[in-house]
Amino acid sequence: MKQRKIRTLLGILLTVLMIIPVVSGDRPELFERFEYDLYDLRLRQFLSTEQDPRIVIVDIDEKSLAAEGRWPWNRSKLARMVDQLFDHYGVAILGFDMVFSEADQSIDLVELKRFLNDNAHEANATTLLSTLNSDVHFARAIMDRSVVLGYLFDRSPKNLQVGHPGNAVIGDDPVLAALPIPEANGVISSLTALQSESVWNGFFDNPMVDSDGVYRRVPVLQRFEGEYYPSLALAMLLALFDEDKVHPIIETDFTGEREALVAVEAAGIRIPVDQHGAVLVPYRGPQGSFPYVSATDVINGVVKPEVLEGAIILVGTSAAGLLDLRVTPMSNRYSGVEVHANILSGMLDEHIHHQPDYTLGVEIIQLFLCGLLLSIVIPRLSVFLSTIITLLIGGLVIAVNLYAWQQLLWVIPLGYTLILISVLYLFQQTTGYFFETRNIAQLANQFGQYIPPEVVEELSQQDQAVQLSGESREMSVFFSDVRGFTHLSEQLSPQQLTRLMNIYLTGVTKVIHEQRGTVDKYIGDAVMAFWGAPIKDEEHARHALQAALCLLAILPDLNQELAQEGLPPVDVGMGINSGLMNVGNMGSSFRMAYTVMGDAVNLASRLESLTKYYGTPLLVSGDVAVMVPEYLYRKLDRVQVKGRQEAVDILEPIGLREQCTQHQRDAVTLFSKGVQAYTQREWDEAALRFSDYLCLAADDVMARIYLHRIAEYKSTPPPRDWDGVFSHTSK
Repeated sequence: MKQRKIRTLLGILLTVLMIIPVVSGDRPELFERFEYDLYDLRLRQFLSTEQDPRIVIVDIDEKSLAAEGRWPWNRSKLARMVDQLFDHYGVAILGFDMVFSEADQSIDLVELKRFLNDNAHEANATTLLSTLNSDVHFARAIMDRSVVLGYLFDRSPKNLQVGHPGNAVIGDDPVLAALPIPEANGVISSLTALQSESVWNGFFDNPMVDSDGVYRRVPVLQRFEGEYYPSLALAMLLALFDEDKVHPIIETDFTGEREALVAVEAAGIRIPVDQHGAVLVPYRGPQGSFPYVSATDVINGVVKPEVLEGAIILVGTSAAGLLDLRVTPMSNRYSGVEVHANILSGMLDEHIHHQPDYTLGVEIIQLFLCGLLLSIVIPRLSVFLSTIITLLIGGLVIAVNLYAWQQLLWVIPLGYTLILISVLYLFQQTTGYFFETRNIAQLANQFGQYIPPEVVEELSQQDQAVQLSGESREMSVFFSDVRGFTHLSEQLSPQQLTRLMNIYLTGVTKVIHEQRGTVDKYIGDAVMAFWGAPIKDEEHARHALQAALCLLAILPDLNQELAQEGLPPVDVGMGINSGLMNVGNMGSSFRMAYTVMGDAVNLASRLESLTKYYGTPLLVSGDVAVMVPEYLYRKLDRVQVKGRQEAVDILEPIGLREQCTQHQRDAVTLFSKGVQAYTQREWDEAALRFSDYLCLAADDVMARIYLHRIAEYKSTPPPRDWDGVFSHTSK
C-alpha cells in the first residue's frame, strides 16, 4: 500500500513537472514538433475531396511564360487580361498576389503595332510615349472594378516606404495596441498611379512560419502607423461585399481584467483569430483544391466561360522560377496564391479552425486529469489492465479532440497530452517493476526457503503487505516426524545421516510447497508447516490434508531412493489441526522467525505424537474433518491430550469418498458402530464389532486397543459421568 502511494505521488509530481512548460510557454522543441505533426495529421485526415469552384486561380505558370515571355510582363498585357476577365468572362472580383511597386519601362509590341497602324501619319514622340504607357493602361483597366492589389509590409529596420497601403480597416485601438499583432515599419505597395478610391489593397506577406518552417498561420491584420490593415484574403472578402471596415471582437477572461482578441467581423462574417491577429489556414486539400487556369489562356480567351463566370479570381504564380512556393502541411512546394485562396474559402464558409483564448486552460486541465487518473489507477492494476486503461484514456482524449476538431472547429492541443500519457505509463510500469522486483527479493529473503516461488510472487502482487508484527488467523498446521529416528541415527555415520535427512526433507518440502504451504521449521527429523499465511488461504485445511496424503503416497519412492544409496527406509507420523492461531515474526531482538503459536498448534503436535499409539501414520482433528468433508474418515477416538482440558475427536483420513472402495466404506461403518457401542457402554456389542473389524484388518492397532479397554472396563467400570473420552497422560 505504501509503495502504491509513493508511485501515485511520483506520478502526480511528474504530471506537475510536465505542466510547468505548458504554463510558462517554454515547451521543448521536440514536443512542439510532435504537436505540429499531429495538427497536420488531423488536417490531412479531414480534407475536402472536391474543388471549390467559387475561387479560380489565374496562374502565371510555365506555359504562360513560354507563350507570353519572361516575367514581369508589360502591364498592358495585364490590362488586357483584366479586361478579358471582367468584360468577356464576367468575374465577380479580382485579386493580385503580387505588387506593382515600380514603373513599367517595357514596351508592349502589340500596343506599338496597333498605334503605328492607327496613327501612321500623326505619330510623334509625345503621343507615342503617352499611348504606350502600360501603367496608364493597367490603371484604366482596374479603375471602377472590384480589384484588390497586393502589397508587402516591411518589418526590417530599413523602414522602406514605397507607396501607401491604402485604407485602414481598423483605426487606432488601445486594446489592440497592447496585443502582439505584427507591426510593420514600412510598406512596399503599388504605384500611386495604380491607386484609386475604387481599388482595394491587401498585404500578402506571410510572416508566421512555425519552428519547423511550415506555413500554418497567416495574419489577417497588421499594424502600421497605429492603424490596422487587411490581408489580401480579408481585403477580397471586404471588396466582395463592398465593406470597408473590420470590427475586432474582444473578450475578457474570468477575472474581468485581461482582454483578448478572439475574432474579427467582416461583412457579417466572424473570423476567429489568435492574439497575433492570425488565422489557421483552412487548407481544403493538396495543391489543386481550386481550379487553375493558365494566364495566357485567359489573355487569349480560350478558357471555357463557365469556369470563370461569376468567380472570385486570384492572380498568382506557380512557376518555380518566380519563388512563390511555400512549405505547408499539404506539400513542401505549395503555391502561395493558393494559401490565400484557402483562407478566403474558409472565410466564406465560416469554416476556420481556431484556438480560443481559454484553450491553454483546457489543455492544463486535460493534462492534470489524465496525469492524476493514470497516477492513481496504474499502480493498482496489473500490467495488462493498466495497459488497457491507458489505451482507453488515450483513445478517449483523441476522440474528444477529434469531436472538437470536426464539430466545433476547435483545435485542442493533443501532442503534449499523449506524451504525458506515454511517459506516465512507462514511468509507472518501470517503477512498478522496480518495486515488484524489490518486493520479491525482500519476500524471497524472508520466505523463499519456506514457501514456493509462485507464492512469493503472489505475495508481491497482493493489495496489502504481509503483517509481520503478528495477527490471529484461521489456519491449519502440520507436524511430521520420522519414526525411530534415534535408532537410525545410531546406525548411520554423520555423512549418511545428513544424506538421509536431505533426501527425506527435500521430498517433504516439495510436497508442502506444491500444496501452497509454508515450511515453518525443521526440528531435527521433524517438520512443521502451516497453511493460511503469509497469504490467506480459504482452503488451508484441504491443502494441508492433501500435502500429508501426498507425502504418504511418495514415501515408497523416497525409500527406494534411499535404498539406492544404501540408506535405510523411513516411516513417518503426521498430525494436522485447524483453528485460530497467532502468526507473525516472533523471537528476540537477536533473532526473529515467522511462525505460528497457540493451542491449536500444540494440538497438532500432540496428534503427531499419538500416531505411534494409534498405529497410523496420519491423524487429524475433528475440525479438519468438518472443513474437508469430501474425504472419508475413520473416527479413532475422542481424547483429552496432555496440557489440554477440552476433549477432541481424532480421525484417520482414508481417502476421497468418491474414490474409496465399498470394502473401505464397510470397514469404516463397522468400526464406527464399534466406537458408538463402546461410548454407550455396550461392551459386548462393541467387542463383537471390533472383533469383526479385525477379520477385515487383522493388523489394526486401534481395534485391539478398544478390545483391551473393553476388557478393563468390564472388570472396572468407568464412572457414571464417563463420556467415552480417553485421557492421555503423555505426549
